[in-house]
Amino acid sequence: MLIQLSNKDAHRCTMLGYDTVKLCEMQGFPPRLENKSQSREEANVFGFKAEFAVARLFGLEPPDLNVTSDYGVDLWWDDFSIDVKFSNKEDGDLIFDTMDKFKSQIAILVTRTENENVMNIVGWMGRKEFEKKCHQVNLGYGDRLIVEAKKLKPIEELWLKIQELKHSPKG
Repeated sequence: MLIQLSNKDAHRCTMLGYDTVKLCEMQGFPPRLENKSQSREEANVFGFKAEFAVARLFGLEPPDLNVTSDYGVDLWWDDFSIDVKFSNKEDGDLIFDTMDKFKSQIAILVTRTENENVMNIVGWMGRKEFEKKCHQVNLGYGDRLIVEAKKLKPIEELWLKIQELKHSPKG
């Protein structure tokens, strides 16, 4: 599902991306970057754009600046935690460094498009399902856990799943 960000949201993502890098530098540690084809600032900006796209799609509170860490949670949908993963590849896959890094209940994959303010929300998967379906791949900077995009659930199904979990009879 393609999501067009407003100019205001795109500007806010740019500020958040640059501010995040500056705060890291001010604290004396270089921000992590494993992609030599873009700056750390640009990578952070696109990460925020992905998070804003998901927030706008589902009417969630957008992310804010985190000084130390988001502790594996980018967004909250009521009491459900979401980790938004971004790929610069239009056909990118859902990737985590380790299962310990998958701290949220849900992961949503967002990929880049030709338009830098249009994000493609590819699909989603719960943590337990990811753990069952993932496999290890070395992408040139160490082993990572991966589930191919084609194995993700359609993003439209996430709304229904959340509503079922919130409103199903208990007991």
